[in-house]
Amino acid sequence: MTDDRNLEPEILRGTSDQLMVAVAEVGTLERRKRLVPPGDPKFRELAREVRRAAERVLELSRAEEATAQRAGGQPAATLPPIERVHPAKELARILEEWRAVEQALLAAPADSDEAASLTRQFEEHRQRYATALAERRENV
Repeated sequence: MTDDRNLEPEILRGTSDQLMVAVAEVGTLERRKRLVPPGDPKFRELAREVRRAAERVLELSRAEEATAQRAGGQPAATLPPIERVHPAKELARILEEWRAVEQALLAAPADSDEAASLTRQFEEHRQRYATALAERRENV
């Protein structure tokens, strides 16, 4: 088992990165939903996706808070601000790909096959990132 103090900044960075993408996803989904007539079945589907994305934001916020609570007993000088912590290489690679898909999704027409494909890719990257971060958390 690795010393908790060595991985806490990395776990905080990973969770924060994941949280930032999740927050952006809520906005992206909400913008897409606003382009669809409320009577369209796609509107209901997007409304559900917005709710699920918002729930993920809450889950990630709780995870970040729990890690912050564990780190709270350490002197401030021993933990750098999250922005100065470099993400683990495998997380950084997944995050870069995930953000590229997110940007492409923003540009895709809301009800297009392209948007549906990009949404699936977005979910795949989310799962890959969550799995990689969970594996790192196991060491804490």
